Amino acid sequence: MATNAGRLSFRGWALVAAAALLALFAPFWARMAFFATPSLPALLKDLPESKSEEDQQLFQKRLKARYHVGSTEVDDLIDELRADGFTVNEDRDEATFDQPAGVWDKCRRSANIHWSRGEGDELAKINGGYYLHCPEH
Repeated sequence: MATNAGRLSFRGWALVAAAALLALFAPFWARMAFFATPSLPALLKDLPESKSEEDQQLFQKRLKARYHVGSTEVDDLIDELRADGFTVNEDRDEATFDQPAGVWDKCRRSANIHWSRGEGDELAKINGGYYLHCPEH
């Protein structure tokens, strides 16, 4: 008399295979979700690759249109830059942003912004630059 007590049915093997695949791929997708590319600061969205002086001037115009010399308070500037994803060094009056190329976005993006204060807390000077490089392959 033959017994099937120690054998898995086709349905059992299918469940084991599905569980194994889930166990294999779940960490990958969890990692992809955890390391998803953060959103870009508004100052860096839709900029061309930083290959020319004109590209840098576009960033300068954007910067000066958003933060007005003489009327923007430096503390407000710092708060906005931090909220936008920049790392701010208040002692050096600078902010930096760096986003390496990743799985979802092959382009490396970075920016730096420098400012100085006026008599009070108003912005006296602001400038900066950005870097955007996308591999061509």
